[in-house]
Amino acid sequence: MTDYEKSNAIEVVDYTRLSHKEYNDLLDCKGNRQHYAQKLVDYLCDKYKISRIPVRVVNTPRPHNARKQTYGMYKYGISSKKGISITIWNVTAKTGKEVAIKTFAGTLLHEFIHHYDTEYLQFTSTHTAGFYKRISDLQKKLG
Repeated sequence: MTDYEKSNAIEVVDYTRLSHKEYNDLLDCKGNRQHYAQKLVDYLCDKYKISRIPVRVVNTPRPHNARKQTYGMYKYGISSKKGISITIWNVTAKTGKEVAIKTFAGTLLHEFIHHYDTEYLQFTSTHTAGFYKRISDLQKKLG
């Protein structure tokens, strides 16, 4: 079975009981998104017993072109864990305003699922229907 097929077949994340506190703290934060984003990702990494990953919140406009906009990025090391990180752009490309907190949180969970796929499920993370269903399932379990 290919990684694409594996990714497509898995529609839920493990565990039904997840703390709501870290996610709600992020949604309610009035300022330091970096702190609350890192706190949520640390909680999830600890829960799934995978390596913690640094989160960078960038307060510059996110990259975009005519076809797509980039909200976040998961970077992983090809031959080692060195350099692994999540980057979230916190400023819109067009208006230069802070990204809506629900968009920010959704992007963070999207990038975390790449990490979950890579380390917990142990396959190359691919944007499949299953990938997006895992994001939705995680969001429901956290909210």
